[in-house]
Order: sequence, then C-alpha cells, then structure tokens
Amino acid sequence: MLKRLFSKFARERVIHKSTMRVDFFAKDLAAPQTLWYQSQDMGSDIVILALHFYARILFELAELNETRVAKELMSFLDKVHDLVLTEDGAVKRPQLPLGAVHLGQAPNQEPPLRTYQADFYQIQDGSFRLDFKASLGKEGFYLPAAFLVFLQSCINDLPEDDLKQLIAALSRLHIYYRYRKDFWDSSALSGGPAFALGDEEIAADAANPGD
Repeated sequence: MLKRLFSKFARERVIHKSTMRVDFFAKDLAAPQTLWYQSQDMGSDIVILALHFYARILFELAELNETRVAKELMSFLDKVHDLVLTEDGAVKRPQLPLGAVHLGQAPNQEPPLRTYQADFYQIQDGSFRLDFKASLGKEGFYLPAAFLVFLQSCINDLPEDDLKQLIAALSRLHIYYRYRKDFWDSSALSGGPAFALGDEEIAADAANPGD
C-alpha cells in the first residue's frame, strides 16, 4: 500500500521552477525580477513562463469584464512583433512605449504600491502551471502593464534565439485566441501556450482577426 501511495505522489510531483514578480513603486517605477529555483535551459524556460503569464493576464482581464483591454493588448503586441523581428530575420531590442512607466531597481526599504507575482511550476507529465497573485485596483491598466514590463525585461535580456521564439510564439498565441474567440475558458491557460510552442496550424479563415 505504501509503495502505491509513494508511486502516486511521484507521478503528481510538481517542480517549483521560478517566482516572477513585477512591483510598482511611486513615480511610475516598475521593478521586474525573476527568481529561478530549477532550470536546465533558462532562456527556453523564460519563453514558456512568459506565454503562461500572458495567457493568465488575458484570462484575468476577461474575468474582470475588461475584454476590450485584452484585445487592445493583443493589438499592441502585434505591433511589437514588427518592432522586434525585421523582415530579414534580424532582431531589434526596442524600448516599448510604456507611457510614464519606466523600469528600474526596487528602492531599498520602500514597499511597493502594487505587486503582481507568478509562481511557475512544471508537473511530472511535462506540463506547466502558473499560480498568480495580483494587487487590486485599476486592473485595466496595471494587469497589461505588468506583462509589458516583464516583456520589456525579456526584450532587454533574452538571448537572440530565445527572443525570436518568444515573439513568434506570442503571435501564435493570438491565432489560438482568435480561433477560440474567448480568453476566459480556464483550459486556455495551458492549451494556449502549448499551441503557441507547437507546430499545429489553424486555417486562416478560422482564425480571422476581425471576429
């Protein structure tokens, strides 16, 4: 009996890979940081983390009846694709237009005004899970801002090949959502990133961006 219990535990074991936080401070300062506990390929893991974080942001916006904001965020990221990846395949590292928000180091001994945290796990079967904690208030601004701040840190620091993969995968994630025509089905939190990282194709007429 004990053997069966331990076997079941081993199958369901999860690995806490990282904790990602975006803290907002006074004077429009945003401080992103990611703590890694286990990773064999950090660049690839950051791409997977970013996709799951983005899917969760879209889900949270939809749950809060901010679907319009979610669509605006998608439209903005479509433009980011063209800012980062040129037609000849070269990679640029632009500064995203974040309004008054700017990235920097967290001030010593000053508590953040808002915190957005994602704990990232890998499950034994190879799938992933993201647990999300967020401050309340002005979600239509701070939820997308939290992702864009994290994305800017990826643009600044990711190796070129990983940045290419991330930007291309974000575009594929948009195809997935435009095919589904919603953001709020919880299965999309894992199904969307899995599609974005795969090679499955959706017919162009089924993924019409105008729908």
